[in-house]
Amino acid sequence: MKKFLALSICTSLAALSLVACDPVREERGYRLDPEQIALVETGVSSKDDVIEKMGSPTSISTFPDAGEAWYYIGKKTEHIAFLEKDIIEQNVIVIHFDQNEVVKEIKKYDKDDRREIEVVERTTPTGGNKLGFFEQIFGNFGRFNTGQ
Repeated sequence: MKKFLALSICTSLAALSLVACDPVREERGYRLDPEQIALVETGVSSKDDVIEKMGSPTSISTFPDAGEAWYYIGKKTEHIAFLEKDIIEQNVIVIHFDQNEVVKEIKKYDKDDRREIEVVERTTPTGGNKLGFFEQIFGNFGRFNTGQ
């Protein structure tokens, strides 16, 4: 009986550890459908047509000098437990409009077009007083009136 119990516990633990290693897949953002994108025509489709065929954009450009652009962004990732996420698929559709709100250009980007951004580690200097440890701890003693 003890051997059976030990064997069943070991089997359960092995099965549980295998299930825990199953990768977690996530899909976020716009789901790319080539048929919907093919319905949007440059020089013909308006903003209303794009919304009707593709839905609301994920983001809208904030640079008016370059002309208005709508972004449809989607990403599929996968990770195991606490490890870093791997990007399986990434798609960005950029639709540029002219001054008459008609589609001027459609660009498609995928995972291979992405670039890593290096973070600058500098700090911005700020003015003001630098307080020491004791000034921070005892600086407010006697500043407040109890109001009585």
